[in-house]
Amino acid sequence: MRLSAILVLLCALFAAANTAQADSLPAPGQTLPTLALKTPALAEDAQALGVAGKKSFRLQDLKAKVIVIEVIGVYCAECMKQVRSFNTLHSRLARRIQAGEVLMLGLAAGGTDMEVENLRKKGIYKFPIVADEAYKNHKLLREPKTPFTMLVTPSGKVLYSHLGVDEDIDAMLERIKEALK
Repeated sequence: MRLSAILVLLCALFAAANTAQADSLPAPGQTLPTLALKTPALAEDAQALGVAGKKSFRLQDLKAKVIVIEVIGVYCAECMKQVRSFNTLHSRLARRIQAGEVLMLGLAAGGTDMEVENLRKKGIYKFPIVADEAYKNHKLLREPKTPFTMLVTPSGKVLYSHLGVDEDIDAMLERIKEALK
């Protein structure tokens, strides 16, 4: 009897911790802390973000009205479930990206330059990925589990956030269109 009571208590504590973590993550209306992002090692990614030649950059340095940030783990199985739909999102945003209205980037929590380059060169991710090897920016975002998606402005204002797999690309496109108005 005592063992089952302990198990129930542990399950309740685990559920409460997960709920508390989701409640503390960046949410719409909040402003992100200043992120010091490492310039991608891949020249094409640095160029796509407009940060070529810099060692690091901030969201404020990006020339776009809306930025899609996808916090990923390089070995995250849930992230792999979402990557196909987010690659589709990236291709559907191509015109808006070229026009400088939208940028899309992945933040690889704990990922090294080599791991990020490997993901990009294999074509797993079609959009720029930024390594966050020491989890510095991940910690500033209050350590979300991955995947964690945000739409933000260059000033860091959160327009949308979602923890977990988010495959509704049409809804995401509508959110982006609304944010661009």
